[in-house]
Amino acid sequence: MARANLAALEWTDRVEPGTTRAFNVATGVPHTIGQFADALAAAFGGPPPVRTGEFRSGDVRHITASADRIGRELGWRPQVGFDEGVREFAHASLRTGADV
Repeated sequence: MARANLAALEWTDRVEPGTTRAFNVATGVPHTIGQFADALAAAFGGPPPVRTGEFRSGDVRHITASADRIGRELGWRPQVGFDEGVREFAHASLRTGADV
């Protein structure tokens, strides 16, 4: 993610002042919330999450962040895969209560 932030900062030097743009930082490979929850539980060595199969009215059922723009406009490509990224996320200092 740090490389994506640096690429975005460099982008701001090349565009007209005041120009803004949103960039999704993603692998470009869709994963479900269930897959994320399973990977996060595994990273902690815990039991798999309980799935009820229920949802509420208004819940977003399907959405995928596209990394096309960040690749096309900034030349950024992910360096970390899903499983490794979830493990890093699970054990990052902000997740363990450590001071940063």
